[in-house]
This record gives sequence, C-alpha cells and structure tokens, in this order.
Amino acid sequence: MTYQEIADMYGVTKGAVYWQLRDAGLAKARPDHSKYLPWTVKTEHAHARPAMMLRLLSRREQGDKIPDVKARMLDKWLGEVKAADVVVCYNRDMAPNPANPTTGGFYYSKRRPTDGDNLVRETTDDDTSNLHKAVDPSGSR
Repeated sequence: MTYQEIADMYGVTKGAVYWQLRDAGLAKARPDHSKYLPWTVKTEHAHARPAMMLRLLSRREQGDKIPDVKARMLDKWLGEVKAADVVVCYNRDMAPNPANPTTGGFYYSKRRPTDGDNLVRETTDDDTSNLHKAVDPSGSR
C-alpha cells in the first residue's frame, strides 16, 4: 500500500504515516539532496524547474533509476546551464524571474571564479535588486 492509501484508511496525513513507519524502522530512507539543494526552500518554490532538475541530478548521482524522458530533460537543462555559464542560486524573497517565472525564489547567476565547477552557489550574497540582469540559460523566457 502507498502511504496515501494507509493515511486514507486511518484518517491521517501521509506525513503521519511516514513518520510512524520511519520511527518503526519500516520506511524507505528519504534521499538526501542537500548537495544540490543546500537551502531551506519555501513550499511554493519546491517545484520550480531548477529545484526539480537539481533533485533529478541528485537522484542520478545516488544511483536511482530515472525515467528516460526525465533523464533527457535533465541533460538538456544541464547543457543550457553550462552553455550560459551560470550557477543556480536561491533567495527565499526573490521575485519571479527567468528561473522561476511564477513564484521566484530560484535564480541563475553568472558563474564566478569562486564557484569552481559547482552547479549551485550556496551563499545569498548576490545583488538581487536588479532582476533585469537575471540570466535565462535556455533563452526561452
């Protein structure tokens, strides 16, 4: 049974089922995506394209099987980010921008020498007041 099916059966939340199973040692371990998502992300930003792509990359690196269509999406996005020479950044108060035109939060910033080969920049020291400079690696927005 899924966590949702169990939750519906007992009139509780899916999260409550997970926590009970986790405490009993019966839940599948949650993947750790902190290498690529080192921030505490607002709920409304969790499904932004950069967040989804970073979770897919983390899953791939951890050996999880990713559906072919999602693997192609990830490879395309990684190519766009590399070609644009940007890193993914996050600021909870960032307004909508090319990285997340609906709710903001995530944004792309030109790569700096201090970024090295990293795909994300963990710090929030960017000047985010000038969004017209926001980078869109795909060029489509």
